[in-house]
Amino acid sequence: MSSAASAPARVPWPCGGVLARLVALIAWALAATGCGYSSGVRLPAGAETVGVTVFENSTPQPELERDLFARLSLQASRMIDAEIVAPDRADIVVRGVIVEYRRLQGVLSIEGQLQQTGVRIILRAWLEDQRIGARIGQPIQVDQALRYVVRAGEEEQGARRVVIEHLCQELILDLFNQVDYGTGPPPDPTLPEEEELDALQPQPLGTGREDPLGDA
Repeated sequence: MSSAASAPARVPWPCGGVLARLVALIAWALAATGCGYSSGVRLPAGAETVGVTVFENSTPQPELERDLFARLSLQASRMIDAEIVAPDRADIVVRGVIVEYRRLQGVLSIEGQLQQTGVRIILRAWLEDQRIGARIGQPIQVDQALRYVVRAGEEEQGARRVVIEHLCQELILDLFNQVDYGTGPPPDPTLPEEEELDALQPQPLGTGREDPLGDA
């Protein structure tokens, strides 16, 4: 069997802060498998319930907010030692915006066939304490991208699911592990300007060439 045939089909593409979040996720996983389960995710003093809202979808991708809601609700129930309830009944509510959904620049073979591409999703989220009617802590922005090899039969939907899974874990850890839950005004609803994507540009595969059309 050739080395090409045994190569992994899906290659994660690192984004900012991935190493720190990976360490936190590993620590959480170790705690979850140990005696006396504890996720390390804490709530503000006196809070007992958490609710997750459907994020505003600023992208042209239909139903993306529904997919995110289902996965984020599941991760919240797994990682937070609190009852997950409807947002209108919760002490602490997770709110947010899907800032961006991008198809990464593809890589073409010398025959002009698409060999590798990927997806990138950016989320912005914050916590609201409904007991006092104010945002608490700082808004969090998370960014994940994943490349996949088209010739191995990978699909965009599969890559999207993986990215959403990672983003939900990061959001829960980042939002609920803030040292200071001090109150603040609602976050600025203005979406951030588009970030530089130099770090996400693909590398040619062998003698292949990059798709001149760039991102979809």
